[in-house]
Amino acid sequence: MKVYKITNFVIVALVITAIYQTGELWLEGTSGHNFFYALTDYFASDKQEADGDVLLATRYAVGEGEGTFSVYYPDEVGNSAMLDMANRALGEILSQNSTTPQKGTADWKEILASRCIVMQYDFMIASEEYLTNYKELKTNQKLEQFDYITIVPARRSGEESQAYFVNSETNECVAFSGEGGASSTALYDALTTETSDMLYVSTGQRTSASVLWRNMFLPQWAWLPYEYAALEREYVFEKDGEASRAALENTVKNFFRNFSVDWSSREEDGTVMFSDSETVVKYYPDTKVLEYYNYEGYSGEERTGLLEGYQICCNFLKNDNSLNTDIYLADIERTINNEVVYYFDYAVDDLPVNLSQSLRDRIGSPHAIEVTLRNQAVKEYRRYAVNFTRLEEKREQINVQFIDALDDANKTYKNVVEDKDITDVKNISLGYHVDLTGSMRLKWFVTLYDYTFVVDTDQEKDLTGVAAGK
Repeated sequence: MKVYKITNFVIVALVITAIYQTGELWLEGTSGHNFFYALTDYFASDKQEADGDVLLATRYAVGEGEGTFSVYYPDEVGNSAMLDMANRALGEILSQNSTTPQKGTADWKEILASRCIVMQYDFMIASEEYLTNYKELKTNQKLEQFDYITIVPARRSGEESQAYFVNSETNECVAFSGEGGASSTALYDALTTETSDMLYVSTGQRTSASVLWRNMFLPQWAWLPYEYAALEREYVFEKDGEASRAALENTVKNFFRNFSVDWSSREEDGTVMFSDSETVVKYYPDTKVLEYYNYEGYSGEERTGLLEGYQICCNFLKNDNSLNTDIYLADIERTINNEVVYYFDYAVDDLPVNLSQSLRDRIGSPHAIEVTLRNQAVKEYRRYAVNFTRLEEKREQINVQFIDALDDANKTYKNVVEDKDITDVKNISLGYHVDLTGSMRLKWFVTLYDYTFVVDTDQEKDLTGVAAGK
């Protein structure tokens, strides 16, 4: 072979390598690194594990097969150590050629009878959108949508592991089985419940799924009253009751390529604005809302995948260095403009922080944080700019169990909405309730049909459930 041919061959090889490496850098941390990463090679490889970030569940429950559970919210933006382990174990199951999916009806007593982790979403996930890139997944054993993923890992290498995808509305289930390996056994060893005065019981084991389907795990206490500390909130961009330009600049600079303090201005109503030719960031002191908007051109109509978009959100949220409270993914919405909106809410000590309807109306959003994407880029970001922490002293108490809260909500529904027997309990949950009065105590949230009632957790107070907007 002549020298010039060898040279041409080397040049071509180097160009191909450069293109490949560039692609790796551009795509790192995006759609290839998600909860269903292993499905890409479902029929192509053995024991290939999932890699990278996952689509975090709204919450997840850990059980040892003894009827009680510990429930957690993600403790990091875009990652969680336990969910990362679950992701790898799931990939280990799904990537095996021998794995055969079986579709049927979810038997929660059987599913939760062994040590397991249950990932729950507060919204339905369209299976087709997740699986659109996995052309080799030749099976009709699919769900149109689901909101639960349960992994039952193998105790020892070589034993069987299971993964269940469940639609809690229809109780349909697709179950995958595979030989457990290192990831499954590591997850098994990590799944231990905490010793606590508050434990969770599974409604899927103790009640009819057709009556209560959204929240599978509800807290109970060994004895009542249970004492706890209320919350306090910090308006992160204010000092001495006014918007702090220094605090704002410390965060806002992360949203610009080359930030300059000269870009700031204050409007007559007190709104502080920072802007250049592409980006505008505003802080509204009357509503405590931080708003980011990017005016760059969004040519084309390329659809953003939900997992890819979620990771873009997580990367963007790291720019907000004032965000010091845990958050969780509360909902995903597609708009008519081919945009995807990701909604997040706050959580403190593994309990959600629920904003009252009146507070949501004031901030102009159904959730504390929303991130709007278009063509793989963040177009808009809005946040109720507060941080929540627990008070030091435990001055509040709980002495109302969830069954009593359900009974109270039933009575209120019959008195206020319609006098009929309740057959559709969509949700019961415990969480902090934040309203315009400044009160931040734990309350029960009971959703009957399309109505949500807030019931106090202290029986010494008036237990008449009120609409969530009050």
